[in-house]
Amino acid sequence: MFLDEGHAGHAYMRSAVDPGLRGEFQLLLSASLMVRARWVLVSRWGVAERDADAALESFARIRSLIYTGGDGTTVAHALELAGGTRHDVYDCFVVALAAYGDATHVITADTGLSRVCDAAGLAYENPIPPRVLRGFGVAGRGS
Repeated sequence: MFLDEGHAGHAYMRSAVDPGLRGEFQLLLSASLMVRARWVLVSRWGVAERDADAALESFARIRSLIYTGGDGTTVAHALELAGGTRHDVYDCFVVALAAYGDATHVITADTGLSRVCDAAGLAYENPIPPRVLRGFGVAGRGS
């Protein structure tokens, strides 16, 4: 959502992430998840490839970002989280990556990740107001 200015949640996500870009806290992410973000932008949200690539390239050039890739224990942790919370293993992997990178918070619009974050000992932060979340369709532009 942060990368897609046309997404209904963009302004809220931007306000949550911008302080980290200004150095108020450190932003941790995974390079592989950025590639996944490109797939979502193009395949799910209909963003033109050149626009998605430009957004990702611009974001990837930010020097203050800290990257984490995880390891085998991260995968095992994701599987444990998925089993314990009955949540999707891919989403649990995102939370496990955050834990592996010593994150303290997870900023996401995924309401189901609250209990996964709790299980991983991470604070859950969803900057999207419930009234806006209710209007999300697959493309985030209304259902």
